[in-house]
Amino acid sequence: MLTPAELFLDQAEASPHVQFLYDLTAGRVVFVNAAYERVLQGNCAHVNHELPALLARLHPDDQPVWRAWWRLWATGQFHHEVEFRLLVAGQPEQWFCLTPHRCQDGDGRVWLAGSLADISVGKRHQANSEKFNTKKNTVLEMLAHDLAGTFALLQQLTDFVAEEMSPQANPQVAEMLRLMRATSGQGVRLIHDLVNQELAESASVDLKRERVDVAERVVQALEPHQRLPGRTGRQLRWEVPDAPVYAEVDANKLLQVVTNLVHNAYKFTPEGGRIAVKVVPCAGCVRISIADEGIGIPAHLQAGLFERYTTARRPGLRGEPTTGLGLWLCKTIVELHHGTLTVASTEGQGSTFTVEIPQAERMAD
Repeated sequence: MLTPAELFLDQAEASPHVQFLYDLTAGRVVFVNAAYERVLQGNCAHVNHELPALLARLHPDDQPVWRAWWRLWATGQFHHEVEFRLLVAGQPEQWFCLTPHRCQDGDGRVWLAGSLADISVGKRHQANSEKFNTKKNTVLEMLAHDLAGTFALLQQLTDFVAEEMSPQANPQVAEMLRLMRATSGQGVRLIHDLVNQELAESASVDLKRERVDVAERVVQALEPHQRLPGRTGRQLRWEVPDAPVYAEVDANKLLQVVTNLVHNAYKFTPEGGRIAVKVVPCAGCVRISIADEGIGIPAHLQAGLFERYTTARRPGLRGEPTTGLGLWLCKTIVELHHGTLTVASTEGQGSTFTVEIPQAERMAD
């Protein structure tokens, strides 16, 4: 019959993840399972000799964070899972998730144990999901603002033609105009129902936080806007820092906020106007600003701008309708990230919406 220790070792050896035990007092690995050789291409017998080279493969952006994590782990202040990247020559970076454990025996000896899982495939699937989610958000905004606006304009034109028709006009023409107006109205309602459903679901889904480079993700979300139809008359520019700016966020949700604010800027910016998006690292936070040269927001409407079904909603300059939910949803998502969403606007001069979210903790070396 196996002893508990022998049973543990058997289970560890059978694990597909790297299982290890590190003697912190002696400063060496005393056990690592066979998965180490398969996952990290090392040699179990030489693990202590290979450890410095393995740590040198940490992604440069993860190295200072890893050193801080290690100090907290060694002193018993760190217990949750962490994700980090390892560089592999000529191959995509590898993502790993470490589940840590720490204990101290009766002799005062400190032991660090852990399970190291390769999550690279999941991360690649997640990146693809985020890419398609960004496209989905762009399509939804195009439906809500551009296509619905076209239907609304068609309704207005139909009403104008109907009013200008003489009483002696062919009754079939009047019936066709009525059908055109009814069909356009149905199209607007269907689009609004679809967008409202998506907005409601977005506000109710739990956040899935991860450490991401906010500047990189914002640029990925903005690039599709330059290729959308009807946008060439307004100039979209962005400015991001050269160095990564990390925050613990739900990337899909945060990019939904940015996308919605940019679309709002398009709605209220006349032809020839400019829209500028900036990502700036500040003390303890990441600031994302979306500034436009649009018509601005009257002062008396600004107080209730972020309310659900706000009475401050207005159609866009090209007749784009609004649901009254977009800014409320943006504020809700930002506040779920423990951040703030504010607006500064002068009627006739444009508006600037500013998102501030906590920056990922910058731990000293």
